[in-house]
Amino acid sequence: MTLLTRRERVIWIAGFVFASALLVATKFASADADSVRYATLSARLSALPISRWVAPEWWGLGPDSNLSGYFQEHPAGLFFVPAALGRLGLPAEQAPYVFGLGMALIALLLIARLVAQMTTRADGRAALVLLQFMPVAFIFRVRDNHEYPMLACLVLVLLGLNDVARTRRAAWLVVAGCVAGLLIKGAFVAFVLLAAVLWILANPSRAPRGPAAFAVALAVVSMTIVAVLYDAWYVRETGGSFWTAYWQRQLMPMQVAAAPNRAWEFLKHLLFYLVRLLYHPAPWSLVLLWRTRLTAPASGNPERERRALQFVLIFTVTSLVVLCLASRYAERYVFSTTYIVGAAGAVIAYRTSAALRRWIEQADRVVPALPATTWTVLVLLRLAAGQFLPRL
Repeated sequence: MTLLTRRERVIWIAGFVFASALLVATKFASADADSVRYATLSARLSALPISRWVAPEWWGLGPDSNLSGYFQEHPAGLFFVPAALGRLGLPAEQAPYVFGLGMALIALLLIARLVAQMTTRADGRAALVLLQFMPVAFIFRVRDNHEYPMLACLVLVLLGLNDVARTRRAAWLVVAGCVAGLLIKGAFVAFVLLAAVLWILANPSRAPRGPAAFAVALAVVSMTIVAVLYDAWYVRETGGSFWTAYWQRQLMPMQVAAAPNRAWEFLKHLLFYLVRLLYHPAPWSLVLLWRTRLTAPASGNPERERRALQFVLIFTVTSLVVLCLASRYAERYVFSTTYIVGAAGAVIAYRTSAALRRWIEQADRVVPALPATTWTVLVLLRLAAGQFLPRL
């Protein structure tokens, strides 16, 4: 199944190149503090030998004046590609934003492909357009952060699991998504693995589960090997273990401090995440809340659609429970879940609203390469008027 025509792919590539050139020409810098820090860290790394990339330092950029020394909040994977782009000649301060823009686009295309595999090509194309209008898409339109890369890793794993029974080579997509997730955000790859396990249980394609389980096992083994090699590299450069420092700084303080016997903490976190899961993917989250099943026009496999929607609901609930138990909470922790909820709601909205379906179909006939054109216009709007747009 081809989601985009060749013409649309060309237009989208041209739009990305133009937007990237504009990022560089205007010396774009985000107003988001974390994005600025990460972009600056990537720029600093690009000027250092590649052997030093495993151990970025705070260089006085930390959010807390007490933070100093090495950056150990997460592994350094987020910085590798932007630093490489800087070494290749792209302005080092803007390269991270070009990378962030590219990862946001890749994540969007991967989600639409998964939607099309689970439902229909028309649903996938509709999702390509509708997901661009969620509040979270406006908030994170052009940033340098972990969220879009981790979302792309998660969806890549699901695509691999969906295809692995048909072709064993798809197992390497699962491995790539898990290993990249580990290198980008460390322990948060647990949510990628959680999604993988729940996908195998839901089994939308009703394929034999053995190949998918083997792919996940291969991914776990690969992550273990990569973690050992990463630590050896880190020890060679710094003299100390990264994973030990990571545990002490990030994971040990983040214990289950909001356990069920502390009901108020749990409920406070639950309310925090529910508000964001309703608002950030709106209005599609509201559609999903109102109607939790797909309806006409019927596709060729309603059972597959039902199981895929089951996965969405179970993954959302399970993620919320895990996050609400933790002592820390932040809206970025629920970013991938936000897009999964939004994608399901967008497809249901497209299926159940004749007016919306008619509008998208008409626009798709009139506007050249509607999904790509929409993306390009919205990115250019962000670059031209971003300082005047409120944080939705």
